[in-house]
Amino acid sequence: MKIKFDPATTPKVEEAKLNSYGLDLTSLEFITYQKDNLEVEVTGGINLLVLNRFNVQFRIARRPQQSPLDVYRNNVDLYNEQNTKYFIKEAATKLKMDSTKIAEFVYDLTERLESYRRDKVTFQPEEDTITPLQPKEKKRVNEILKSHNLLECIQDLFAQTGVPCSKTALQLFIMSLSSKTTDTTHTILQGSPMLTAEIIQTFAQVLPVEVSRFKTSISDSVLYYTPSKDYWNHKVLMLPTLDKLGKKNVALTELLTQGMVNRLVTENTERGNYRAENRLVNGNLSFISATSKGYHELMQSDNVLALPLQRVDYIKETMLTRKIRQHAGMINPEEEQQATQLLQQLFRELQAVKVINPYLDQVDLESYFNGDIKLISQFLRITNLITLLHQKQLGVTKAKGMNQVEVKPEHMLLTLEVFEQLWVTEEKELYFNIAKTLEAIKEHLKKENKENYTQAEFKVKEMRATLKMSPPTISRHINTMYDYGKIERTGGNTMLISKKRYKSCLKKSY
Repeated sequence: MKIKFDPATTPKVEEAKLNSYGLDLTSLEFITYQKDNLEVEVTGGINLLVLNRFNVQFRIARRPQQSPLDVYRNNVDLYNEQNTKYFIKEAATKLKMDSTKIAEFVYDLTERLESYRRDKVTFQPEEDTITPLQPKEKKRVNEILKSHNLLECIQDLFAQTGVPCSKTALQLFIMSLSSKTTDTTHTILQGSPMLTAEIIQTFAQVLPVEVSRFKTSISDSVLYYTPSKDYWNHKVLMLPTLDKLGKKNVALTELLTQGMVNRLVTENTERGNYRAENRLVNGNLSFISATSKGYHELMQSDNVLALPLQRVDYIKETMLTRKIRQHAGMINPEEEQQATQLLQQLFRELQAVKVINPYLDQVDLESYFNGDIKLISQFLRITNLITLLHQKQLGVTKAKGMNQVEVKPEHMLLTLEVFEQLWVTEEKELYFNIAKTLEAIKEHLKKENKENYTQAEFKVKEMRATLKMSPPTISRHINTMYDYGKIERTGGNTMLISKKRYKSCLKKSY
């Protein structure tokens, strides 16, 4: 007798890649299986060494169990037909059930256990192949990490790899270092889908293979069922766009904003009823993606940076030039591969150490950033990552059994220079429609308040009626302008034009 089962309709369990058998594999020493009013427990697991025999210890019982007598325990060799028939006969007698039903249950279980054991034996966790560097390349890596113009060297290497925008790639490289820490930071590029997708995809090829997790799309279930336990830990997940993610991707949002997912879900069992299962996802995961809508709800979090693309015409020209040179056979793949290997080794050489900033008491960040907690948090996060990048120059010290490095004033200035679009966003860098809305708001305020329109407050609802815009459109534009620091909220839906200029203020302090 051979019972067919469909893995697609069976309930999922915990173990990765081995979870489509209808077996409860939560504990591999006590594998359980239920069907109708029968339940079996495989005590001690299954033998993966001797494959020509299938000796297991079965504990089979009726459900619900009315008495401790309604249980039958015995060893059985599932590859021995006489032994199996004897087990079925004795179980039917002990449980006072029809032997045909017991036989159907046992043979069905045998089919599932056999498939599970076969996959368990042949399952190989993915292993990343890392090409070792030559002595000259190792020397070059150490020279770069100890050079005084480290950021310029890294940006030049990215230009050699063929990334469309080396400045943006440098920013993403710095943000990816947060995957080594316990306080991860995420990045969302803002711009044309064609440009951002090309930048993210080429950047993913430059990151070390053991860290890079580039996916065209992702679902919530993949966070629970991973190929290995550390699949997301200290990794960088990259998606070409956020705009295709639906509202069902709640787990991903929780993982990015809260650093973990801990939820109670229900699953359909073989008997048609539901059971509750706890799902827990942890991992220092750094996330990189993009949006073309100008604003996304993830940008509300302090640990999510919104980076608008700059020099769009230059990026397009770079991409076009590369395509032409590639078709003309004028690109040297060996040089690109060499630059890629150097960047990968640079990333591997950097260790996760504690960052101490002894200058925070000397800098009044609250006044420089006008009390914007989100910008202050992002400034400190990036400063720590840039300091982490310069650890070979600073020298790692040990205090209380923990390796640490100290922030230098120049690292804080580098934060302002490398990520200048976070602190000072020119109106020409806004998307056309949003910049047009901001200009219309200014023109209206100038008419109503000729003397000092920058101090004039306006209500979003009244401005919407004046500009004759739909509620969703003006809400999206207002959120984008607020995220860029172009307007300030004075209370509720009351706004005014912002005059923040953080970069110049902070530089004057030094």
